[in-house]
Amino acid sequence: MTAAAPVPVALLAALGLAAAGCGPSEVRTPPEPTPADASPSSSGTGRPAETVLTIDITTVGSAAPSGAADPSPVPSPSPTDPKHWRLTCHPAGGDHPAPEAACADLADAGGAEAFEEVPENSPCTFIYGGPQVARVQGHVGGESIDTELTKADGCEMQRYEDLGAVLAP
Repeated sequence: MTAAAPVPVALLAALGLAAAGCGPSEVRTPPEPTPADASPSSSGTGRPAETVLTIDITTVGSAAPSGAADPSPVPSPSPTDPKHWRLTCHPAGGDHPAPEAACADLADAGGAEAFEEVPENSPCTFIYGGPQVARVQGHVGGESIDTELTKADGCEMQRYEDLGAVLAP
């Protein structure tokens, strides 16, 4: 019975040598084509950045309280000059003064969901937070963003403040 063992070992050795001589073992795949409509990102991958936002913050007299109550006696800070930034995330960049903090705060606020409008019948306090108006346009992931944020009442003020460093670096 010991004579049967060398045959399978010899057969396996022969198959291994035959397989080794069948060509190179390296597998090469062609690079993926870059879509014509993809704008290059700052990472150089050819894919668009996941988040690209244009942010304009102004002080407007028409951002008055939405209710009949008087404005809060505590004044809120307001920008003296209009602000204009471009923010990209993944990678963080643009000319925003604090892109890393802004991208982190945007993620913490829920990404594109943070820009959703306050439902019309929401109960909101008549607290006036100031005359700031932020116009934000662009996209977060696959979601288009085109909204205006104010501090005209408690709901709008919460929406504005939830974005943290995105609007207040």
